[in-house]
Amino acid sequence: MVDIIRSHNKGLTNFGFSPRRGLATVVTAALMLTTVAVLGSALVAWSNGNLKVFETALSTTASNDTNQITENLVIENIAFCHNCVSQNGNDTVNVTLTNTGTVGIRVNQIQVNGTNIQNYTKGTILPTNILPQNSYTVAAQLPNKTMWKSKEPDTITVTTARGSIFTTQAAPP
Repeated sequence: MVDIIRSHNKGLTNFGFSPRRGLATVVTAALMLTTVAVLGSALVAWSNGNLKVFETALSTTASNDTNQITENLVIENIAFCHNCVSQNGNDTVNVTLTNTGTVGIRVNQIQVNGTNIQNYTKGTILPTNILPQNSYTVAAQLPNKTMWKSKEPDTITVTTARGSIFTTQAAPP
C-alpha cells in the first residue's frame, strides 16, 4: 500500500487526491486579515455614528432638564373683572406672570379651574416668551359667559414649553 501512495501523481487521483495544490498559506492569511480589517473598520464607523447620536440626545435631554429645574414663574397681581370690555362679553381675569428664574420661559397655556383659556384681550398673545427678571400681563377671558363666584377660590394654572406647571389660587371679591 505504501508503494501505491508513493507512485506517480496520476496514481494519486485514483484515491481521491487532486494533483493541484491549495492556496498558499500566505495568500490565505492575507485574505483573512483583509476581511477582518474591512469588517472591523465598518463596525467602528457604525458604532461611532451611533455614539454621536446618543451623545447628542443625552446632552439635549440634560440641558432641557437643567433648564426646566431653573424655570421659576410667579403668578401675581390677579384681578377679576365682571364689567370689563371684552370681545365676547365674558368675564376676564388679569394675571401678571413674572419670571424670577435664570432662563427664559415660553408660556404655552393658561387654565382657569381646569378650563383651557382660548381668548385673550388687551394684546395678550400666547405662546409668549418671558425673559429672566421680566413680567408679562395676561388678560384671559372665561369661556361661555362664566361668572366669577364671589369668595370661592379659583385655580390658575400656567404651563411652559418645557412642561413645567405653575399653579396658584385666588378668590374674587
